[in-house]
Amino acid sequence: MKKHTSIILAVTACVLVFTMLCLSGCNQHPQDEYAPYEVFENKELGCIELHYDDIIYRPYGGFYNNDFRGQQIGIREGDPESKICEVKGYDSKEWITEYLDVFMGGGDMLYKAVGLTDIPEELQQFKNYDY
Repeated sequence: MKKHTSIILAVTACVLVFTMLCLSGCNQHPQDEYAPYEVFENKELGCIELHYDDIIYRPYGGFYNNDFRGQQIGIREGDPESKICEVKGYDSKEWITEYLDVFMGGGDMLYKAVGLTDIPEELQQFKNYDY
């Protein structure tokens, strides 16, 4: 009987430790590991800009093809639903994409760094804005 009680106590202790570890992870904010991109309204141009690491990004166009979306690198400052990602095959100092991680999201917005003039042919199809 003592042996069964010891086994039950050991299993219970393991379950409690596992549960505590899982619950402590719930308090973590995974978005904190991503860089916050500052948001500015450019009233002169009538657009929203994203600023990060001395780079200003302006909207270039929208797309629904997730094949272009790369790894997440940031969030829109103050909006953990916003996912800022690399554009596959392109330097994130020139091109980024943003989407909202919500049900029935509206696709991705492609952003181009200000001053970039060499537009890859593959991305020209998404152009909707002249900023």
